[in-house]
Amino acid sequence: MHTLTSHLRWFAHQHDELPAFHAGYLVLTLVVASLFNLGVFLLLIVAHMALDFVKYRERHGYGWSLTVEGIVRESLVDFLLLFIALVFSVYLHPSVALIGVSSLLRSEITVIKAVGTVIPKTEMLHRFLTIAAQVRSYLDHAHPHLRQHWSPVDHMCFVGITLGVILVIFAPWILHVGWPHIADILAGELIPWRM
Repeated sequence: MHTLTSHLRWFAHQHDELPAFHAGYLVLTLVVASLFNLGVFLLLIVAHMALDFVKYRERHGYGWSLTVEGIVRESLVDFLLLFIALVFSVYLHPSVALIGVSSLLRSEITVIKAVGTVIPKTEMLHRFLTIAAQVRSYLDHAHPHLRQHWSPVDHMCFVGITLGVILVIFAPWILHVGWPHIADILAGELIPWRM
């Protein structure tokens, strides 16, 4: 029993140095990301935003404007990733993208959709797990660019989110399907218990 305890203690201290641990973590993150729909990841983003509210408003004692700025800065990339995955989900959904397409092209579109949704979901999950693993440290440090001008990367994220919103709103006209059909796709993607 002493050997098992010492092995577990060694692993707890050295797991960051083991390539096998990182590979297993990556595979597990990919599997989890592919199993859940975007609604689960939206809930993770909302949980992250709630933690940011506590971080900036209560922990650091910032006013409302700095709290909102901190929340936006912390969640900007997550929302960009969410909208990238949502656009892929809507535009490459089997019911709209594959009508009249050969089976060979269908499989390619399915792979493209999987890549376009699983990679953003994996990154969102990884970002959330990184924060969850270091909550105390995360709460102690404000965003490094708080109170500064928005960077070009921030502007790119805002443009990407805006483009994603526009593409989702205009999807019925672009894809030549009805709004109820798009609403059903969005419900399937964004309601967490509809997996």
